[in-house]
Amino acid sequence: MTSNNAYRVDLRDHMFLLWQQFKVQDNILDSEIYPEFDQSFCNHLIDHAHKFCYQKLGPLYQSSDRDGCKLMPDGKIQLPQGFEALWDDFISAQWGRLGAPEQYNGLGAPYILAQVINELFMGANPAFMIYSGFCSPALYLIDKFGTQQLKDLFCQKLAANEWGACLCMTEPDAGSDVGNCRTKAIKQTDGRYQITGEKIFISAGMHQLTENITYIVLARVEGARSGTVGLSCFVVPKLDFDQQDNGVKCLRLENKMGLNGCATSHLTFGADSPCYGYLLGERENVGLRQLMTMMNLARIATGIYALGMASSAYLNAAEYAKERIQGTDFKQSFNPKAKRVPIIAHVDVKRMLLEMKSKVEGCRALIVKLCFHQSMTTNIEIKRQNDLITAEQSEAQLYQHQSLVNLLTPIVKAYTSDQAFRITELAIQVYGGHGYVKDHPVEQYARDIKVLSLWEGTNFVQSADLFRDKLAMGRHSKLLALFEQNVMTFIEQNKHDSKFEKSIIMLEKALTSLTQTHQLMGSWIKVQKMELSFAVATRFLQMMAEVTVSWLLIDGAIVANREMETIVAMKTDTNQSELDFYQGKITSAQFYINNILPNVFSTADIIALADESAVDADITTFLP
Repeated sequence: MTSNNAYRVDLRDHMFLLWQQFKVQDNILDSEIYPEFDQSFCNHLIDHAHKFCYQKLGPLYQSSDRDGCKLMPDGKIQLPQGFEALWDDFISAQWGRLGAPEQYNGLGAPYILAQVINELFMGANPAFMIYSGFCSPALYLIDKFGTQQLKDLFCQKLAANEWGACLCMTEPDAGSDVGNCRTKAIKQTDGRYQITGEKIFISAGMHQLTENITYIVLARVEGARSGTVGLSCFVVPKLDFDQQDNGVKCLRLENKMGLNGCATSHLTFGADSPCYGYLLGERENVGLRQLMTMMNLARIATGIYALGMASSAYLNAAEYAKERIQGTDFKQSFNPKAKRVPIIAHVDVKRMLLEMKSKVEGCRALIVKLCFHQSMTTNIEIKRQNDLITAEQSEAQLYQHQSLVNLLTPIVKAYTSDQAFRITELAIQVYGGHGYVKDHPVEQYARDIKVLSLWEGTNFVQSADLFRDKLAMGRHSKLLALFEQNVMTFIEQNKHDSKFEKSIIMLEKALTSLTQTHQLMGSWIKVQKMELSFAVATRFLQMMAEVTVSWLLIDGAIVANREMETIVAMKTDTNQSELDFYQGKITSAQFYINNILPNVFSTADIIALADESAVDADITTFLP
């Protein structure tokens, strides 16, 4: 391990989730679909990715933050030292092809495996990973909606990461208010569109790592209606297909709080020379609808970025607490000769570490569960296409899995990014003053993570999406009924487990509180108090996240306890670290149930107050 490598990860938890809790080897790794991806090969890939993180990605994490990116006078971008060589290593190892479809010369790995590996990469060096991060969503968009010409031109290049990709939606006056987009598109006689406008906050918007960059640009065709209904999606290459400049320029790089190794760009299209793009598909004015089908992927990726960094921050804090000697054992406070102890012996430090551990493991279980259902959806669709399953057999299964993907996506994005920031805050607290200085990595994790609650739709947007689009504005919701059914099935199957009986009772009460709060918020809609529902939407999302994470952590604890009982019964010569790991899973779940899940009840009480302070406040409440 390189001495300046800040990255830390515990692969044992990943292996537990994949092979013991979710049993991916039995449910996902179907030999008819993935003949090469058995459990052994998946473990080999994860181990290989782990080594790549420690040997290549991690050592540049802190230095790239210090180096940053610079816009040079010739319009090129100077990236952090070492990024060009790292990119060559990344491409040579073919990591970019891992999850890409085989039809475009990708490796076609199961989605759940690709995302577990992405957590490692994104945690080791998130700024670097952004340069390849949008290739997969862009490929998905072009493959789903593009003409055969667009597929032939772009998809194989994107699958191999030979070309980069960026999403260009945000403008100076059009952030969350996408309908205010002013970028224009004028149709040409040859079928292309001339693009003019500006886009800001474009992650990895300009660089020389790839021979070309594919910009997915939201624009309004000349004469189209105002608002979101008049927006179209265009595929705009940085260089045209004669390798000539296509009129895309970087006006400036944003001076950001974090992720300084990523060139976040203010781009102009067609300002100095003509810029041409290709309509995505054959219909205008459906651009936002097209992009929404891709946003699930981007929002899941946001949660994975957050988890990867938060996990490393937690493990750095745990290592520091083990090594930092300060004070004496609390029980020896009045003994002048008492031995000084590592701070991990202090109860408040252990409390903070347990909060970090339980939230990291809970968010990881949440993400793996979502990826499990996405992988099941993919498998069922492949089987149906190849006549391995009838349409009737697939319909009910697809509904179950796709519904849970849709329901969990805003929760993964919002809850994981919010809690990741909380985890890094706690990591800094464990370090004390040393956590506030740049000698240690945790302050950088905090700076890098913060943007994740903002991009791909702010976390309020996620909560509004959950309540409005997924949960039917408090009316009868098929998705909530499905969620409730899944949790209740788990409760019924395990309620007589004496070791976890109290935790399961609390989970059931929390589920009831959640559904009652949903009904209450729906009742406000009926009396024209819709704004009040959205005033508490972020709190409701957190309630649902805490119920979901509690369910998954208890499930994991039951699996861990069963494994421990088997080891004890068989009296096998087991490494003590295995028993410690299983006990750690149980302790983590118990801490979360007893210290985090009760938030559901207090939040329900707050929501039930129907406080209208925020609704009634106006500008004079805040400024003279």
